[in-house]
Amino acid sequence: MMTETPIEILDVRTKKCPLNFVKTRLALEKIPMGSLLEVWIDLASESVMNIPSSIQAEGHEVVRQEVLAEDAEAVRLWIRRLK
Repeated sequence: MMTETPIEILDVRTKKCPLNFVKTRLALEKIPMGSLLEVWIDLASESVMNIPSSIQAEGHEVVRQEVLAEDAEAVRLWIRRLK
């Protein structure tokens, strides 16, 4: 059964490329298959484009992407682990 709310939140707003992608990938490896990981990214960072495309290239699904209501300078991604 797939979880429809993230089971973990990862804040990489203060990390730079490629460290924020590496931390995202490592966090995905720690959660169960089919689960969601919520990742917060700095809106001004190139990672807003790079992390979703890299995660999808690795075979995972970006379920949701939105600007955080609590912090208009951050983007929230929901990523489903598929591999």
